[in-house]
Amino acid sequence: MARACPPASPEGSGHVTRVGRPSIEAIERAGLASWPALEEERLDGWLLRASQGYTRRTNSANAAGASAGHLDADLPLIERFFAQRGLPTTFRLLSTAGDEAIDRALDQRGYRRCEDPCSVMVRPLPGDIHPPSPPSFALLPDAKAWLPEFVRLKNDQGPHQRTHLAILDAIASPTAFAVVKPPGALQPQGCGLGVVAEGHLGLFDIATHPAHRRQGLGKAVCEGLLNWGRDQGAHTAYLQVVADNRSAVELYRRLGFEELYRYWYRIRG
Repeated sequence: MARACPPASPEGSGHVTRVGRPSIEAIERAGLASWPALEEERLDGWLLRASQGYTRRTNSANAAGASAGHLDADLPLIERFFAQRGLPTTFRLLSTAGDEAIDRALDQRGYRRCEDPCSVMVRPLPGDIHPPSPPSFALLPDAKAWLPEFVRLKNDQGPHQRTHLAILDAIASPTAFAVVKPPGALQPQGCGLGVVAEGHLGLFDIATHPAHRRQGLGKAVCEGLLNWGRDQGAHTAYLQVVADNRSAVELYRRLGFEELYRYWYRIRG
């Protein structure tokens, strides 16, 4: 499975007016609503999510009021939830005091950190976002029309894309299925997904074709989605990027995003 939060590759800059930052809790609620799991179950302060193994975000246990002090009682029930679905027990943990205490307790019980932590970055949505240019920005009608473009650009074919489509179809909030096409191109060479939930615009699945990088396509996708989200009434935008990908993080900063918090995963083994 690919990294849980692959970095996009926008290029360019955006002026941002300073406003108050959203809370971690608000961004988490928006993110969970914007990238729904096919199954969800609440258990003693935990939100358990499963989606046939596609993306760790939708196949992990999230602390939603749980504490490290109850982990001995909760852990067998959480492990059973994932075992019944043929999935490894995976925890998604935030850089908050409560989750960091759970993280230490899981470490003592043999759960290891996997991959690199992800940075959740945010920016406000004022009225001064640059229009996407020169690549043409367009919205496709639905997930069924958009997903083949994502699969082609990522070269990520396989049966798991049926689950990907099911997740996209399960999104209940306003969603933009975006593509960009550089001048003279016959097919879109960049794509992205925008979802507005609870006043927050989430950017997901941003991709550009390897042969067309550093041509402003990622910038055009992001700016087009930022404009769309603002028109939908969103006041904040957020995204997730692998924290140690310095070039991607710096590019997002140029677009006005700043880190709000981080998250990572622990898995048995």
